[in-house]
Amino acid sequence: MNNENEREKELPTNIEETKIRLEEWKTVINTQMHFNEMIIRARTMGVSVVIAVYGAAAFAFGQYPDRFLIVHGYKMHVSAVIIIFGIFLLGSIFSIDFCYYYRLLLASVKQGEKIDQAYRNRTIDGSELFGLTTTISRNVSRCRAGAVLIVFYGLPLLVGIFSLIYLFCFYC
Repeated sequence: MNNENEREKELPTNIEETKIRLEEWKTVINTQMHFNEMIIRARTMGVSVVIAVYGAAAFAFGQYPDRFLIVHGYKMHVSAVIIIFGIFLLGSIFSIDFCYYYRLLLASVKQGEKIDQAYRNRTIDGSELFGLTTTISRNVSRCRAGAVLIVFYGLPLLVGIFSLIYLFCFYC
């Protein structure tokens, strides 16, 4: 009899509500996966294009060492202009990533954590219901994700900036 009472405490009280919550949880998890995929695509494709633009600048520098442009009265090597476009491209990709996709991912993670918290004490046969989002959040903190974001975009930005400094100091 005592085992039966304990088992009743473990089971959800309203099966229909649990089905709805389960569907919501599935949708939240799928949304998290979708935004994560979008972030990875934007980052890999975007930074690849920026690196290709930097490569075009290096090619222009090697092939045309005496090609300069006059931009607003300033004499610049043509590769400097290409690098500037690459930096602007990197900034726009970062903006889409950080200000849009990353925020959407965080919102879906927060929703998943709410569902995890609502069912945190519920178990079936000794197994917790839900909890995936909370477990992932504990292992990949927002601080760590932010640090990865800074390094991922910061390194190509630094390459571009140092290349510009080199060009402006020695070739303009």
